[in-house]
Amino acid sequence: MMVSEHCAARRPISTSRKLDEASGRLVTASARLVRAAARLEEARQCMLRDPELAPGGPALLVEATARLVYMGNLLNETADFVFNLHEDVLQGLATGELVPERSELPRPRIALFPRPAPVREFLRARLRRVVDRISAVLQRRRRTRLPASLRVPRRTSQGRAPPLFPVCLL
Repeated sequence: MMVSEHCAARRPISTSRKLDEASGRLVTASARLVRAAARLEEARQCMLRDPELAPGGPALLVEATARLVYMGNLLNETADFVFNLHEDVLQGLATGELVPERSELPRPRIALFPRPAPVREFLRARLRRVVDRISAVLQRRRRTRLPASLRVPRRTSQGRAPPLFPVCLL
């Protein structure tokens, strides 16, 4: 926020964007603070049910509540500061007091276009029959079989593999 305050005159548009991002972060922090307050209330309810199980609990609860109130006040002051600064920047842009910075010069972009295959060469390489075109792809996709040492018998419906040798030798 302090950086945004100093560069607002030179770069009001980027300052406005940064302040908008900061206000989003403040909303997230506020939601976390509300969740923390709810958790403190849950802890208080638990301590009320069984006070003998939490001998140091009330002191911790008072300390956590004091930190929660402090953070709430700090968050409120920060949100006011960000809102006022953002309002000043937008008002300065509206009145013409602040001049929007030029957008960055457009960088040369490298566009990669696929090179089309020359038609004659494509037609020369194209096989006439569909079977001839597909068979080459299918042959490339065949998998090599695993060696016998790596093959594992299939599981049966009971969840056990079949025995490797017959049980009855008769």
